[in-house]
Amino acid sequence: MKKITLLLLLAFSFSYSQTTVEEYNYVTKGYAETIAKGLDLKKGYSLNEVYHYTDINYDFLFQSLTNDRTKKTSCIMVIAYSRVWGNKYYLCMPIGNGDLEKKYKEQLSVWDASILSAYSLALSQILTYSVASVE
Repeated sequence: MKKITLLLLLAFSFSYSQTTVEEYNYVTKGYAETIAKGLDLKKGYSLNEVYHYTDINYDFLFQSLTNDRTKKTSCIMVIAYSRVWGNKYYLCMPIGNGDLEKKYKEQLSVWDASILSAYSLALSQILTYSVASVE
């Protein structure tokens, strides 16, 4: 059992790469500009939908940003939309970069309890879905 767990952990770690500052900035700032101007996605990357969560007030789209050269996921982009205020937020869930994880947490710290609750439910559903697909 320990060998199987170790193999799964190794396989999982090889499918992801550390998020760079450039990737983080593109997801949190550049992507919105790209869409607004009708431009193509950043060269050398692709987006793949991971999960889409919707409730009465909020919509969360989770997408993996994948480096086309390495075929590894660089980060998870979250597009959060509030129907209450009409606001759209672009979040980057970084991988393996503590400094960028702090920035991600700072972005979340300004959200009110209502959107944080909905976001927590979305993350819980992703986790449940992931665990169920492994079994």
